[in-house]
Amino acid sequence: MKRTLKHPIAVLGLPLDSLTADGAVDAIECLIQSGATHQIATANLDFWLNSLSDRHLHRIIAGCSLVLPDGMPLVWVSKLLGCPLAERVTGVDLVPRLAELSARKGYRLFLLGGKGNVADRAKQLLEERFPGVQIVGTYAPSEEQMEQHDHTEILERIHAAKPEILLVALGNPKQEKWIWMHRKRLGVPVAMGVGGSFEILVGDVWRAPEWIQRCGLEWAMRFVQEPSRLGPRYFRDFLGLGRRLPLTLLAGWMQRPYLGASHVTTVTSPQVMHVYVHGKLSGEIAPGLLATARTSIAGSQVMVLHFSGVRQITAAGLGALMEVRRTLLDAGLTLSLAGLRFKHRFLLHAWCAHPLFDEWESTSAHGRSMAKDLETAGRIDLHGKQDVLSAQTRIRG
Repeated sequence: MKRTLKHPIAVLGLPLDSLTADGAVDAIECLIQSGATHQIATANLDFWLNSLSDRHLHRIIAGCSLVLPDGMPLVWVSKLLGCPLAERVTGVDLVPRLAELSARKGYRLFLLGGKGNVADRAKQLLEERFPGVQIVGTYAPSEEQMEQHDHTEILERIHAAKPEILLVALGNPKQEKWIWMHRKRLGVPVAMGVGGSFEILVGDVWRAPEWIQRCGLEWAMRFVQEPSRLGPRYFRDFLGLGRRLPLTLLAGWMQRPYLGASHVTTVTSPQVMHVYVHGKLSGEIAPGLLATARTSIAGSQVMVLHFSGVRQITAAGLGALMEVRRTLLDAGLTLSLAGLRFKHRFLLHAWCAHPLFDEWESTSAHGRSMAKDLETAGRIDLHGKQDVLSAQTRIRG
């Protein structure tokens, strides 16, 4: 899943891309034309809270080619972290824009999921609104079908239709996990989870006026319509944010601003690319990190990023690090961190990013000579405790 987009911004452990709605459509078209297979997620506060308790879901979102902010709280938090996202980009806004793109460029769409016949109704609505749109199939699998391990029938329908864009409306986390599970079998350039977008498009669920959306209060109108279903969810989401946000902001404010020059140096061995960041880990050094990742991939080397010289970490810098991690994993390689001090561990923990990274430990740290086949890595812990894993057997994801 390669892309040539600007690196994301890390917000509460999610790598969110800072794009406008028009920019997101342009980026999706670039992904279609790349010749690879891509997964796109539209993340909101519920996505984030689910990812905290589900490491597999967290790693799926971190592995997506594009992650768009579907919730205003995530946009607000990005501003508090000093790296504001361009705007909120929702799945329900993207669906008609992609239909318009299809009408102009001939890209084929497939609508999967939704309740009852809502996908068929959404198809009819989009065809009326955007003459020439290429919607080549719709299908709403039953709960029994989704619970089965064999989804051959669903995949066969998609293969027969040969879409460029697959819109999956199964709800989070089911849709993200389903796309990830079948990403190599789908044969679709772009697959995106869109949640309840079909129901909103056809009018089964009323959408708030634009001025309410701009104020970030669209959730209130949704709550009025479905209080019994959304009330507990919204309470859980805002309670989770209220508990985590103070620690997130504290970790950022505890850092001393670094105003000096920052740069990246590398030391290579036959199997390892050691990368040293000096100064601030920020968006400014992202091009250097990504270029180093490409060099690491070309040499089939795992990457170890050393934090001993890091004086400050920004949300943009951590987002760039997440992009490097994703790029390496796509190539079957790994990224580990080394030289972490307590302040680094605390920030990774507070910013909900620690489950995504391993910590590198070389045998040289124990007074023995380094041997490339004996280097090991372990999961990062706030207090430095490690669950040691072989560098050759770490699970990709």
